[in-house]
Amino acid sequence: MKVTREGRSFTVDVAADGEGLLSHAGAALLAEVADRVGLTRELSAALQGVRERRGRHDPGRVIRDLAVAGRRWGLSFGPCGRCVISNLGPVASDSTAFRLIDRIAEEPGLLDELRRARARARAQAWELGVRPERIVIDIDATLITAHTEKEGAAVNFKSGFGFHPLLACLDESHETLAGMLRPGGAPATRPKRSCRSWWSSIWTTRS
Repeated sequence: MKVTREGRSFTVDVAADGEGLLSHAGAALLAEVADRVGLTRELSAALQGVRERRGRHDPGRVIRDLAVAGRRWGLSFGPCGRCVISNLGPVASDSTAFRLIDRIAEEPGLLDELRRARARARAQAWELGVRPERIVIDIDATLITAHTEKEGAAVNFKSGFGFHPLLACLDESHETLAGMLRPGGAPATRPKRSCRSWWSSIWTTRS
């Protein structure tokens, strides 16, 4: 696989087994896929208005790096996450990444732009041959444990503590299309909110 870093190309071998492999070695492949299907480019275009004037970090790439690190370490973007993606080029600091997240949270319209960016990248990936034969959207709730007090966390029906988000996924390809964060005490189904998640997921499949 050819990987481009800071304008230079080099070859990376991707294998599923062998000696001396690290469990997070697939991070380079994830980042390269995001670049190849245009996701990084689309994210950058969607967030071009929030780029810091003197900042050297492209917001779209910061979001891509967060996604790659999150795939391996959950929601952590600490030293471990940065160590992995640092092989892919310059990595934003925690404060830079969190400022970007705060900015997106403050402007709801940016979330719509990110959804459209994902939709365009998904359309590109599907054109490359990964389009499901049938579009079946599975809407279900899942329990996420919170080990400390967090905003919105609550006791769930299994006596655990955390969140009970509603997710919309493509059944065949297992792509997560949309999610709705809910407190742990939220019921497994709620018609009005289910409809919101349903239509949001339908929208994100379109380019």
